[in-house]
Amino acid sequence: MPNASEVLIYINEDGSVRELTEADKKYVDNEFSPFDGARPYIKLHYSQRTALGEIRGYLPRTEVPEGMPINPAPSEHEPEHQTPQTVAESISELIRKHTQN
Repeated sequence: MPNASEVLIYINEDGSVRELTEADKKYVDNEFSPFDGARPYIKLHYSQRTALGEIRGYLPRTEVPEGMPINPAPSEHEPEHQTPQTVAESISELIRKHTQN
């Protein structure tokens, strides 16, 4: 998705909506192959769930339900909540960096 960071927001595990962090923006603006398992999960609508039944994921800003507030991005200095997906994404990023050298 070209310029993904300009049109996406993030749905947290609790269903709240927030702006993207700088790390999120860098991640979603990468070019991914459709076959890359590390590509971001972009929901088509707010209530769409992951294969594991979770509501979290990236969503086009235009799909946020009317009246739902969009919170600011968390501070880059706050520790990010570690989920299996965030750990897997961190590992994938490290592998990607080291295989490019």
